[in-house]
Amino acid sequence: MERAVERPSLLGPEGPVEEGERGVPAHFQDLHLDELEAALFTPHGGMGLEAIFRRPLQDGKAVVHRQRVAQDLEAEPLAQAFRTFFRGMENMRKGLELAEGARHPWQKRLYFLLAAEAYLEALEGLWKGFLGHPPRSPGLQGYRAYLEAYRGSPDFLKLRADRERTRSALDGLRYVLHVHEGRLALRAYQGEPDYGRQVAETFRPFFGERPPSWQGRDLPPGPWLNHVEEWIVDHLALLFPEAFGRLEAFFQDHQGFADPALLRLEKEARFFLAYLDFIAPLREAGLPFAYPEVAHEPPFLAQEAFDLVLAAKLLFQGSLPVTNGFLFDDARILVVTGPNQGGKTTFARMVGQVYYLFALGLPVPGSRARLLLPDRILTHFEARENPEELRSKLEEDLRRLKTLLDGATDRSLLILNEPFASAALLDARLIGRFVLERIRARGSLGGVVTFLDELARFPGTRSLVAEVDPEDPARRTFRILERPADGKAYALALAEKYGLTYARLKERLGGGP
Repeated sequence: MERAVERPSLLGPEGPVEEGERGVPAHFQDLHLDELEAALFTPHGGMGLEAIFRRPLQDGKAVVHRQRVAQDLEAEPLAQAFRTFFRGMENMRKGLELAEGARHPWQKRLYFLLAAEAYLEALEGLWKGFLGHPPRSPGLQGYRAYLEAYRGSPDFLKLRADRERTRSALDGLRYVLHVHEGRLALRAYQGEPDYGRQVAETFRPFFGERPPSWQGRDLPPGPWLNHVEEWIVDHLALLFPEAFGRLEAFFQDHQGFADPALLRLEKEARFFLAYLDFIAPLREAGLPFAYPEVAHEPPFLAQEAFDLVLAAKLLFQGSLPVTNGFLFDDARILVVTGPNQGGKTTFARMVGQVYYLFALGLPVPGSRARLLLPDRILTHFEARENPEELRSKLEEDLRRLKTLLDGATDRSLLILNEPFASAALLDARLIGRFVLERIRARGSLGGVVTFLDELARFPGTRSLVAEVDPEDPARRTFRILERPADGKAYALALAEKYGLTYARLKERLGGGP
């Protein structure tokens, strides 16, 4: 089918894209993207969505392609049609798995028929969703056109017609099972009274107006035929060879009935809806999300952004995160200073998350964003010291920094969180200036969290400071604001609060005002 119609994809304008490596990227743990990945895709286990999540885009056109798909899927009628489609495809796979594991031939064929029915119902529901809410994005429009052509293809028409004939033949079977003194007899129905109906009528007063039905087609999840039932089915096949012949022909003729392109559609749509469903409660709580503009020249910015993983945890606890923004223009390096526990690391992680989600073509946390599509995201967060490592912590940190700097380009984003903490103060100053100079020489975008205020005055940097409450310096506001770095101001405020300034100490020690 894919040879007759252009191969559509939700992931890129040029058709299906190659999926990424299965290994976890180096920066995932630093940016908590590993936690986000688990939260998004654990409910879709076995679909391989992690491979898509681990391959950010390098082409701005592909980013816009995905953004338009996500905007389409934000419409609830279309999203609901896809969720129903997903359930149908899950039932299809369940039926195929049961057919694969069934021990009895006719049991295998009946499970196979149920799987095909689930597949046909899933496609019919999706088609109605497309008709009721026509998509606007090229990706979904491509799949709509594909599904329309597929529904008219000879293979699909034969599948649907054979299913209808097979189901009709099986539903029309009527037989009499006679049990007497431990012996069974089976013959065709010849107008005898229906004892089942008589029993139901007898017990009607206990059932009310709507007696229970035993006509459901759902099969239990496992082998459901004992030896007596197997004997009955085998003899039914002998008694009604035409109906069971249709079932056998259906099984033989329609192996591999699921269309590869529509299986791919399910996987790709799950990727988008897993993310959109994850952020839906955050949106309902009032947190903003935006589709970034793809920019090639500064300024690059995000407004009212936040750490997505932290936001989900806080929402679960009944609170919301503080939002912050960032700006890269002529100053391509953000230097973040301020007191401990003031939100600096969370801010650095937020910048990395925003860029990574943007590179996946997804809406990012924030009210507005204009971003450069990075060729790579490189991070350096504090790593747990390995007692078996013969190198010192400082040497290991320097080796990691060298690897990052050697791999950086003018389209790279570097997020460095306290990279000089293992060095003595004098060494940290020298290393810090060298690292900033290398980042500036590469033309990379950088976010550096540091305790060294003087690095915020380095050429080509923008100074950001984690603010505290002016009335209570011990209370963090988690606001990261642009202003000159001055750690002494924070120390003085704390000293004033606790009566440790020179004047207060002198007064308390009896030295006078």
